[in-house]
Amino acid sequence: MKYWLFQANPKVFRLKEALASEALSSFAVKAHQQNISQGDKIILWQTGKRQGVYALATATSAVDFFDIVPSERPFFQVVPPRTKRVQLQIEYNLWNKPITKELLPDGKPFERFYAGLPKTNYQATQEQYEAILNLIQQLDIAEEPILEYGYQPILQFPLNQILYGPPGTGKTYQAINHALAILENRTLEELALEERVSLRERFDYYLKRGAIGFVTFHAAFSYEDFVEGIKPEMQNGQMMFNIQDGIFKQMVQLAEEGWEDGNRYVLIIDEINRGNIASIFGELITLLEEDKRMESREALTTTLPYSKTTFSVPPNLFIIGTMNTADKSIVSLDIALRRRFTFREVPPQPTLLHHQSVLAGVNLTELLHALNARITLLLDEDHCIGHAYFYDVSTLDDLRELFAYRIIPLLREYFLDDLAKVQWILGNEFVSETNNLKKYLLPSAMETSIEWYDKKSYALTPMESWTEKTFIRLYHPNYS
Repeated sequence: MKYWLFQANPKVFRLKEALASEALSSFAVKAHQQNISQGDKIILWQTGKRQGVYALATATSAVDFFDIVPSERPFFQVVPPRTKRVQLQIEYNLWNKPITKELLPDGKPFERFYAGLPKTNYQATQEQYEAILNLIQQLDIAEEPILEYGYQPILQFPLNQILYGPPGTGKTYQAINHALAILENRTLEELALEERVSLRERFDYYLKRGAIGFVTFHAAFSYEDFVEGIKPEMQNGQMMFNIQDGIFKQMVQLAEEGWEDGNRYVLIIDEINRGNIASIFGELITLLEEDKRMESREALTTTLPYSKTTFSVPPNLFIIGTMNTADKSIVSLDIALRRRFTFREVPPQPTLLHHQSVLAGVNLTELLHALNARITLLLDEDHCIGHAYFYDVSTLDDLRELFAYRIIPLLREYFLDDLAKVQWILGNEFVSETNNLKKYLLPSAMETSIEWYDKKSYALTPMESWTEKTFIRLYHPNYS
């Protein structure tokens, strides 16, 4: 029986997470391939800031070419090709309480213990293995503690994604959930069961700590705002021009610092389609691709124009964008953005309103469904109305104000202030035809141009005249 030290670099393979989810069943072997045999004892060590012994194992095979099993694949930064490996049986899983280098005794038997050196595999000794085994028993860490929620396998999320949909569908609301899912390694379905107040509190905590960054794009937003630029500052009464880092560069720096510890970071870009993508990202748009990130096979770096520093994007920085399709369709998006982002639709969900009622039984679910059906027929799905507009509606007055101050102005914007088309959506109880303005025409105009006489004009009816029946007739035209 021989003894071996196997090492994992967390930038290449997340040993701790693999052990926590009980997914580790093999290990790459680059040295001593002919000497490792079934039954040999193995010390599993993770390098980096949190270096230490994370498990003791027994080899259950000789070294040979083995495929990486599906359960192990999520823990690789880049899944390697078929390589020589040894199969393992984990005997002591210490993922939650590793034996750090500081806990190892000074002097013998660790005078020639090669943990932390660059190579993957080293020979160890029986004395070293037994000393670690004694520490496990003394510190009573052989049994893993039961976690409050249990430990889940590392979930996979798109590195770059955009949540898109019409106004009021909750894209920013959903971006918060997606960010928490990434940072906490939880599913969206699990987070949906929690109170919104709790989710917002945690989101605000991560925001203050720097794990989440938030920015809104607009027409004037630039590369200098996003990455870096020279900006004026007053220092001791004098105007100085200094290089200032933008939020993207700041988030990249934070993510690089937290990479070895396995931390994730999220940058939320609200209204991403309102900015000039080519101008804001510049050459950095290519660096966002999964295979162009740091430590990837096709990793790329660039030199920033102002600071002249090298720059690359770490694989633990996730980008979440939101996009209002009423402003721009996916087809018209910058092709560079479409190629590099995963798109997730956030459509209107009228059924979420089924618990709300407005006085005499106005059905908000049916009302919103009818409005969106007409908008889709006369315009397109990108300009539908989101369910979030109706969340605070509980009385008839609430509904009147919603239509007067938000829904109708939105429709006027959609149809370029053509009230005739707004009438197609809402009917003549909201928008009525009026001939009152014709009395102001001069007789000469009426005599010389028939188009003035035949031209129709429209006006909004007073919001006070809108009753429960008015709203019910939007989805039940024959109601009386």
